[in-house]
Amino acid sequence: MTKFRLTLVTENQKSLEKGKKFAELICGTLNSKNGYEISKYEKLESSYRIEIIGQITDKSSVAESIELTDRICSPWIVTYERPKKSVELIFNKSDLSNFRSKEFNVLNWAQFEIEND
Repeated sequence: MTKFRLTLVTENQKSLEKGKKFAELICGTLNSKNGYEISKYEKLESSYRIEIIGQITDKSSVAESIELTDRICSPWIVTYERPKKSVELIFNKSDLSNFRSKEFNVLNWAQFEIEND
């Protein structure tokens, strides 16, 4: 089964507990039961780096990648490498960002990658 790695950087998270709550909300949104890793992100004040590893279940990993990330926010920049059948999506918070839940608006940056075996 194909795995994905989602790396998230938050902002305005003044406590580890708030960062963990956000990570659990994202895991629930993506139906990811593998848990997450969280650490302080030093480049931004009051920020955390969260890493989630999950599984792609659809035969079309590109379509599922887009569907999964769209559950969180939009727009995402998509890079697809046909020979490797790999996809990467990048999110950068801006005035054009649209969050699917108000709790997601602490997301500053994200990267979604497919990990091919």
